[in-house]
Amino acid sequence: MKHYLKVLCVLLVVVFFTGIASAQSLEERLKSMVSSNAEMYVNPLVTAFGSGMNSGWFHSARPHKLLGFDFGVRAMMVTFPDDQKTFEFDISQLSDYDFSTEILTYSIGLTAADLYPNHEVPTFFGSDEEVDVRATKDQIVDLIKGQLISEGASQTEISAASSLIDGAADDALLVVPSLKIAGTGLEFLPLVVPQAAIGLSIPMLPIKAELVFRGMPEIDLGEDLGTFKFFGGGVKLALDPFIPIPMFPVNIAVGAYTQKIALGDVLEANNTLISLMVGKDINLLVFGVGVYGAVGVESSNIELKYDFITDDGTVTPIKFDMEGENKFRTTIGGRVKLAVFNINADYSMGADNVVTIGAGISIR
Repeated sequence: MKHYLKVLCVLLVVVFFTGIASAQSLEERLKSMVSSNAEMYVNPLVTAFGSGMNSGWFHSARPHKLLGFDFGVRAMMVTFPDDQKTFEFDISQLSDYDFSTEILTYSIGLTAADLYPNHEVPTFFGSDEEVDVRATKDQIVDLIKGQLISEGASQTEISAASSLIDGAADDALLVVPSLKIAGTGLEFLPLVVPQAAIGLSIPMLPIKAELVFRGMPEIDLGEDLGTFKFFGGGVKLALDPFIPIPMFPVNIAVGAYTQKIALGDVLEANNTLISLMVGKDINLLVFGVGVYGAVGVESSNIELKYDFITDDGTVTPIKFDMEGENKFRTTIGGRVKLAVFNINADYSMGADNVVTIGAGISIR
């Protein structure tokens, strides 16, 4: 499990040059969480990753001319709302951790709900200060005293049994494991991807389109992990040539884009975007400027499979198939071109907000 979860970190942050030092400990963060809690912990990362990877596909609503092209990199900074920084911990998986004892002549029984009262915990993007879901010793002492009172014990008996109560609380802490959860404390998620586009416009016909590609060469990470693959592509088709208005003042286009990231049979991530774009470019000799905006529908999904290995060697296959919260987005941006060098920046609003900056060589 340690190798697989480290690869998840590497895939999501290191491969895309994000430099998140705390990512190397994600396997420790997930080790004590299975099923619903692990999914809720990671889900904001799935959404943010999808928001970022669905950005940067275009910097103009006008496709390249035939064999026109650009090549460069896209850097994305994804921000996320506060409600993605915490989640309500599900204690149903801790039902085995009940504690019972006897003090004087009274039976004391504490359930998992009693022993794990701290339910609001950080997600991956939450505070990097650990929250222990388990009760503190003082809380357990108060719980035991409360049960003694409900059983009919007097304050005199409780005071006389203070050492027994302290010992019972210590026993509970030994029997019931601590469950500490911390986030990364990140304020944003950075991503960087290489990208290229080429025009397929057909002279004398109203078909003006371009193909877009992004990805990296396949990397073999060894026998245990398999190969890492990242590739994506899409097409943009101009719509304004089909609009029967002479000298239509703006460019209108529709684009469809998809990408896939795979690591052997351990992890697979898929992101899609369909976008309607509008914009205007003005080119004056070697200098050009442009503005563009878009609305789109998007989706993101990550499937993760690994073996959860407990301290006693028990192996439990774990599989996450998580959908991000990505549904709709709007984008507004601008570009500046000097000779063949192009720089663009845009801002997208959706499940998460994304600032994208692109730079590269462009011959339109």
